[in-house]
Amino acid sequence: MRRTALAAIGFLVALLIIAFAVVHLRPAVHTDANLIIVVLDAARADRVGCYGYPRPTTPNIDLLAKESVLFARHYCQIPFTTPSTASLFTGQHPDTHRVTYPALEHEEPQETMAAVLNQRGFDTALFSSTPCASPAMGVGTHFQEAYYRRRMPDEGPGFAPESLLGQFRAWLEIHADERFFAYVHFLPPHSPYQQPREMTDLFAGADPPGYDPAALTPGRFEFPVYEETQPPNLAEPPPLPEWLNLYDANLRYGDWAVAELVEMLRDKGLLDNTVLVVTADHGEAFGEHGYIWHSHAIHQEAARIPLVIRFPHGRRQQVVDTPTQTIDLFPTICDLFRLPIPDGVQGASLLPLIEGKHRGEGAYAITTSLQPRKYMVRTDHFALLLYDNPTWRALYDLETDPEERRNVIADHPEEAARLHGMFEQYVQTQPQPPGASLGGGGAQEKTPAGDGLPAGVKEQLKALGYVK
Repeated sequence: MRRTALAAIGFLVALLIIAFAVVHLRPAVHTDANLIIVVLDAARADRVGCYGYPRPTTPNIDLLAKESVLFARHYCQIPFTTPSTASLFTGQHPDTHRVTYPALEHEEPQETMAAVLNQRGFDTALFSSTPCASPAMGVGTHFQEAYYRRRMPDEGPGFAPESLLGQFRAWLEIHADERFFAYVHFLPPHSPYQQPREMTDLFAGADPPGYDPAALTPGRFEFPVYEETQPPNLAEPPPLPEWLNLYDANLRYGDWAVAELVEMLRDKGLLDNTVLVVTADHGEAFGEHGYIWHSHAIHQEAARIPLVIRFPHGRRQQVVDTPTQTIDLFPTICDLFRLPIPDGVQGASLLPLIEGKHRGEGAYAITTSLQPRKYMVRTDHFALLLYDNPTWRALYDLETDPEERRNVIADHPEEAARLHGMFEQYVQTQPQPPGASLGGGGAQEKTPAGDGLPAGVKEQLKALGYVK
């Protein structure tokens, strides 16, 4: 009896310690703390230094990560900018918000991150180097101010970070004394690769770390009918390994832009009163599974992205290894600032993970892609690939095969069934059940690229390689 009572007391003490830790974190987010979310377009996690890449592609982000929380297994909802950004702003899966490119058949939901923070007195502004993450494409419509490529002056290379930094600097001069939320979307490392020459020279002519031409050779994949190496509406990439070197150099350019923004905050005395988030909208595929670029890819190279969160005054680096996803950011922000989480949000706050809790056996992250429609369900240990063809399934053991190359579904049928059950749970939460999409896709995926776009946006997308 006494032993049982002591155990109960010990359990309560443990709960109190966790509760104290959560409460202790929030005072760091003062009642007047700001929020900045920085996105590097097409930044895959495994090319970032603090995620283990040996090249100096991100020295500034690496320094930032030393006083931040780093999420080691963070995934986007869809490897395409417009719907991925919509998922970040709404906390919803693409099958729910249905804000996609190129059809634009659905408007952004009303309760977005910007809308909620507007109501709580934040000054909100969006800065984007790409029209794909802007009101021009139906996302970020609730920001009080929006500065994006179609409205920006012609200074520097077409989509260079310098232009965006100039706009942000001017805005910060006006709003530094107010409580604000700024979303800053830099184009690098997305093509075109227009970084300064000194950054190109850092990696030019060398074989990238781990470069294996055989691993990037088309025609050696399990589902070759669907694994097209060249989506028809995307530009031809540079030859390998030059492409990998240019990507790394352009990522270094994005890292430079992050450092410039941090320095602006430091100069204004705002860094230690700001929650600073650095992440990406999706990764980039170089042919690892037959796909190049990102929109149609779904494996680690396209889905796994960095997420680094620096709280006011920083903290000792902490690594969270539990799978997390883009839709978790919105509820995390609400949790931090003690705001009610809107009913439509489908993600979960990251604060319990930061405080040492585990999401349990049923936790998973899910990513979908453009046509051919497919899904990847990821847990701590396994990833299940579901194609629109119901006979095509793959299971990957992430502990022994983190690059998702060996299909072990025949060896672990019980795990495949368990993850498929998670997918069925996901299906039940969607207003447009993805089961129908897996049966053949919807009209949105079949719309020709460029149709129905606002005037002037199509030319911007041509420059990014999305439309010919």
